Amino acid sequence: MRRPLIVLGLLLFGTIAWGCGDKLMLVMGSRSSQIKPLHPAAILVYPGQTASAKLIRSLQSQPAFRKAGHRFQIVDDSAGLDNALKAGKFDLVVADVADANGLSQQVSSAASKPILLPVVFKASKEEQSAAQKKYHCLLKAPGNPENYLEAIDHAMELKLKRGNR
Repeated sequence: MRRPLIVLGLLLFGTIAWGCGDKLMLVMGSRSSQIKPLHPAAILVYPGQTASAKLIRSLQSQPAFRKAGHRFQIVDDSAGLDNALKAGKFDLVVADVADANGLSQQVSSAASKPILLPVVFKASKEEQSAAQKKYHCLLKAPGNPENYLEAIDHAMELKLKRGNR
């Protein structure tokens, strides 16, 4: 009885992993080794004057985002945002949730129809839930680059579902 199970395991998994957790990693895979997203994004970053501005600015300098193929452009004011939206084609606009309400109309009227990806910085569960319901995607901070990549991937999936890539 034991021998057929070993053979079946070899057929299914291709190798035997003996260390702690190795079997689980073999079955589940590892997200950190999957840096390349399905949809690299052109991202317009509007840090504003919020508590999360430093974090929002730092997104473009993280190696994981470059490896993923995401391209960033930072604008510092509303006029710069408006000019960038008119002149360029962006998939996402990243801004603090405090600025998102004011930017929502401006972003949705852009020709490239970018998705607004608001950043919630040290927000309560209730604030996060309200923002998630309103914008359908959310970047929760502080966090790690892997979580940020997942938020960007989710926003890109939303954009593709809406059919405006």
